[in-house]
Amino acid sequence: MNYSLYLIDVRLVIDLGQGEKSQHKAFSGVPELVETHIFCQEPIGQVEISDEQLKKIKVTFHNGGLCDYCDELSNKVRPSPFMGDIGSSMCKDCWDMTKKEYAASHDEHIGAFEDYPHWKENTDEAQ
Repeated sequence: MNYSLYLIDVRLVIDLGQGEKSQHKAFSGVPELVETHIFCQEPIGQVEISDEQLKKIKVTFHNGGLCDYCDELSNKVRPSPFMGDIGSSMCKDCWDMTKKEYAASHDEHIGAFEDYPHWKENTDEAQ
């Protein structure tokens, strides 16, 4: 299937269609929600995405998002390990750095980033 490709703030962004409210789902290597009015400009091209690739991208919309610690978009985020940060998400890089710092300063250990049972895998359940 073909999707429109845009140049937005020096990033190549694929418009995947209507998302939430006045936003479109977009993909630039990481999942994004982009304001609909951004896509009023002319696309710079078209991108063909296979069904298999589209499934993988849809999984990143479930598993990924904005890391509340580094403010970067990531393909996978998980809830913060800290009780005081309920509702915050953390990417793997921040998780690993925090894990090392926490172990060094408190002699306590945070589990592995990958030990999170709520991520969807690249299966039909991700659709």
